[in-house]
Amino acid sequence: MTEQDNKSPVQEAPPMKLDVSVRAIEPKGNLLGFANVKFNDCFVVEDFKILQTDKGLYVGMPSKPDKSSKTGYRDTAKPITGEFRKQLHGAILTAYSAEIGRLQAVAAAQERPSIKDQLEAGAKEAASEKAARPPKEKPAKGAER
Repeated sequence: MTEQDNKSPVQEAPPMKLDVSVRAIEPKGNLLGFANVKFNDCFVVEDFKILQTDKGLYVGMPSKPDKSSKTGYRDTAKPITGEFRKQLHGAILTAYSAEIGRLQAVAAAQERPSIKDQLEAGAKEAASEKAARPPKEKPAKGAER
């Protein structure tokens, strides 16, 4: 037997399953929120940053302070391939968009006009209904009743 016969065939890795949870925040500068990603139900990386840039939304990697770096921070986790970076960023930005849509739906459902606005709307409606009615005819003086 040769050495190659002893080796098991190379197996392709199953597709990466990414479960993303997003926490949108009140924007602070260009920071819009944070994301945590669970990889294949067995490993979690926390504190991805969702940022607004001149070119659109951007995903920042988890990082820690590093005075020797030009930005003052050093990434503590990062994708190795460009292909996986695109998959990861896409999953995070898709989850962020879904969370923003959910928050907007909740806010819209909770929006109710104030009492003052309701009273003003009712007064306007009553005035327009009154203006639409024909005036009452008054009987002429001396006419029989």
